Amino acid sequence: MRLLKRLGWILLGLIIFLLLVSFFLPATVRIQRTKYISASPSTVYGLLNNLKTYDDWMPWNRIDPNMQKNYGSLTEGPGASYSWSSANKKVGVGTLTITGSEPDRQVLTSLQFGDMPATLGGWTLSPRDTGTLVNWYMDAKMTGSNPIYSMMGKYMGLFMDKMVGPDFEQGLDSLSALAERTHPPRMGTYKLDTIQTTAQIIVYIPDKADSAGDIAKKLAKIYGEELGGFIHKENLRMAGAPVAWYSAEAFPLTFEAGLPVDKAPKATTGRIKVRQTQAGSALVAHYFGPYSLDGVAYSAIQDWLQAHGKTAAAPPYEVYIGDPGVEKDPYKVQTDIIQPLQ
Repeated sequence: MRLLKRLGWILLGLIIFLLLVSFFLPATVRIQRTKYISASPSTVYGLLNNLKTYDDWMPWNRIDPNMQKNYGSLTEGPGASYSWSSANKKVGVGTLTITGSEPDRQVLTSLQFGDMPATLGGWTLSPRDTGTLVNWYMDAKMTGSNPIYSMMGKYMGLFMDKMVGPDFEQGLDSLSALAERTHPPRMGTYKLDTIQTTAQIIVYIPDKADSAGDIAKKLAKIYGEELGGFIHKENLRMAGAPVAWYSAEAFPLTFEAGLPVDKAPKATTGRIKVRQTQAGSALVAHYFGPYSLDGVAYSAIQDWLQAHGKTAAAPPYEVYIGDPGVEKDPYKVQTDIIQPLQ
């Protein structure tokens, strides 16, 4: 009898302990996964915002081929929904509703699974180079009106990421395959020419960058605020498009960003330096496309040198003919990559 009482007290103590600990556990758990998809935000958004595409990539729609599904009055955009019913316990019954969407940026959903509280989630889309960074998230509410259920739910929340996360990964992989098959990623184009260059005086600034975003920010400051201000102060005139030399193809890298001017300045200030390009024969790749894809043009230059038995006389440099701030289609932005020849 004493043993039973002791066990009872131990059990009661354990329940109280678990209940106390549960107060410090989160009531809502976020599960999320992120994937880069080589397709435009508009392509990915079009798939996410249209419920008719979900059978082609949503992992839970593939578990039971006999699942019964009924669409609401809308199948695309806010208010679109479908309900399902399955004898498979992993699928059960439920309703998915698109509660909001912002073209090319996000799709919001509400998931009602059985008698469980509605779960809010969705996808956010961020443009990256020529593709899209997709973040799939779900905020699962682990509490309810029943305190025992709430306690158990909070503890279950500790395992939700491991339980649901792999489904998110599988779904994003399938979404990626579908998006890239629907609209294959575009590549930059180029044309090679041999030219005669003239000597140019360049005022430039050496710097370094750790990422594409970092270099874009630094180039904007160098060309505009620093070099632009220096040229105006020294009464110089620009004599061509902005140029840049890069030390490597991968980050982190060092670079030199400059502007051609009509004459050499009397003196330089701060980190501004002066150089002169050499005149002579050169190979130029007229490249059209995002800067992140210009590797194809650099490779073409190396192939041409090898095929024609030519030797580089100096490192190649980029001349920014087009302005991505003006031309919104990155595949129409021109960059000339010039390789001086011996």
